Amino acid sequence: MRKLLKDPLVHFLVIGVALFAISAWRGQSVTAGRERIVVTAEQVEQARSAAFLLQGREATPEELAALIEPTVRDEVLYREALALGLDDNDDEVRRRLIEKMSYVTQDLADPEPSSADELRAFYDTSAQLFTIPPLVSFDQVFFSPGSRGAVLEADAAAGLRALRAGRPMAEVGDRTPLRESYDDAPREQVAVLFGDALADALFTAPSGEWTGPFRSDFGLHVVRLRSRSEARLPPYDEIATRVAEEFGAQRRREANERAYQEMRQLYDVVIETPADTATEAAEPTP
Repeated sequence: MRKLLKDPLVHFLVIGVALFAISAWRGQSVTAGRERIVVTAEQVEQARSAAFLLQGREATPEELAALIEPTVRDEVLYREALALGLDDNDDEVRRRLIEKMSYVTQDLADPEPSSADELRAFYDTSAQLFTIPPLVSFDQVFFSPGSRGAVLEADAAAGLRALRAGRPMAEVGDRTPLRESYDDAPREQVAVLFGDALADALFTAPSGEWTGPFRSDFGLHVVRLRSRSEARLPPYDEIATRVAEEFGAQRRREANERAYQEMRQLYDVVIETPADTATEAAEPTP
């Protein structure tokens, strides 16, 4: 028996059976009560079938018992933990239960197929979901405060002049983890990486000219706008698949919210006012 339990194949079987048993018990609960744990004949048969598929032979009674025992052990420990109240005031247990309940109540099934008229109407009334924002493509050369020190601004200004005179980017500036060139970047991305001043310049300046320097959290940058596109709503036929996906997602969100509101109606929700707030509210205005 000890040799059997050390067999890697048996370990694999134990894992598979454990997963099966946990899944089966969720939908087919064992008999209630701490004093009795029942593994159904159907569950045993499924475990026997899984063992046969993996081993190519029938499992002996001892092997089958060894495969099932870990799931029984888990159930025993689980029930004893509940009996001791180990789930009380446990934030981790609370979080997991909330996650499981949220999953159970999610409307995960695909909604009924939408008609072409519904999708077209959704597209017409939800342009903000599908509008491509203004985008810029640009190059940037970086000047490092750590490398340049007190001459940082002077070096950046000299670098700007050199770039305007036609000097290659690779011969100007310092190494940086940021990319030298960006294509079709929205303003939010540019602002996060380089700051609002540089973003504003790229979305207003003419293309083709080196400008700057602009300060970011990393140092100084000079930039050249290569191209800029205005906000654009793609034609419906171009994004019909995305419209259908977004419409389905919205209907699922709405169904999930309705389910939550129905559950919430089962409770009297009382939000108590903190004592200091109540005192302040009761005090007359001078």
